[in-house]
Amino acid sequence: MPVLDFQVPSMILYGNESLQRLPEYAAPNQEKVVIVTDKRATELGITPKVKRILEGYAYDIINFEIPSNATTKDLFEGVNIVKGARADVVVGIGSSNSLSVAKCIAQFSTQEVTEESLKGYKKLAIKKVKYVEVPYVQTINWGLMPITYVIDDTDKIRKPYSDRDSIATAIIIDPVLTEDVPLNDVVYSSLEALAYAFDSYISKKSNPISDSFSIKAIEYISVNLKRLAVEPANTKLKGNLSVGALLASLSTCFSSAGLTCACGMGIETSTGISSTIGTSILLPHIMEFNLTAAANRFIQIAMALGEKVTEVTVIEAAIMAIEAIRKLMLELHVPQRLSEYNFTEDKIDTASKVATQYEFLNYIPRPAGRSEINEILSAAM
Repeated sequence: MPVLDFQVPSMILYGNESLQRLPEYAAPNQEKVVIVTDKRATELGITPKVKRILEGYAYDIINFEIPSNATTKDLFEGVNIVKGARADVVVGIGSSNSLSVAKCIAQFSTQEVTEESLKGYKKLAIKKVKYVEVPYVQTINWGLMPITYVIDDTDKIRKPYSDRDSIATAIIIDPVLTEDVPLNDVVYSSLEALAYAFDSYISKKSNPISDSFSIKAIEYISVNLKRLAVEPANTKLKGNLSVGALLASLSTCFSSAGLTCACGMGIETSTGISSTIGTSILLPHIMEFNLTAAANRFIQIAMALGEKVTEVTVIEAAIMAIEAIRKLMLELHVPQRLSEYNFTEDKIDTASKVATQYEFLNYIPRPAGRSEINEILSAAM
């Protein structure tokens, strides 16, 4: 086995009312804080709540609202705000895309400051802007990872930004924040997390630690989504799904994203359908594509999905896992065809071209070039 680097430098807080501890990490010494949030968080009353919690602790609080489909244009506008205010901390509130942008705003807002040294000499030092992440939906926590992806404003392709030092100081997952989030948002974000867990589990970069997170994420998310299908008003299930998304984030952090993620980003570029929705729709189709290449891995996936595999072959277990996902999507009333989202065949090649650009495809178990991805997307129509 190759050398495995395992480190979780972020403080992870989970639990009801854990948001009340935000000042401990965002403003322990009366720092200047910029809140990067999206419109949905403001409409749900989450942004005002965060601001109230920080008042009395932070020296100053600036609110910067970005669209849900924020791009590099919003990113660099945010950097100018943070640098202009000489802020110390960025607090990101939102779903996957908003948090990616917030994280990069903190990353690019590093400042040079003049410090007095011994004997009157002056020197320039680097001042890092801290980042604290507050997701309000069951999303991949990019704050845990040294890399994140942001939509480029010029070509609408989601591109990677990497910096090992840009990891969040703290990630606060408060189930109370998810209570008023619309059910559709919960379902799609949870399915996206499930897809990331699947990708990381079959990746060539997977390892015993990431496998533990992946399988537990698949189990936790599927169990609670099944219950959510029959108990949509049960807010406790939304909190449980947040745990599943956290586990999926950890599995991706220590393994790799994969083909489902890449195709979701490709669909987003070619049509404007969010990568969250695209990734969710394509999960069973990507599972089918990898059926023979990672058949042995599907046994554990089927078991995590609640299937009994003791008296079936490896291939039969793999098929059972795929059908379990399809059944789950049916129960949740999630359309499984791209055509149902106004995705047309003339967009397939553009989506495939974008998907093949991602470096992490080097770790998928079955190679997939442009023609293979074209076939996957055509089959998903």
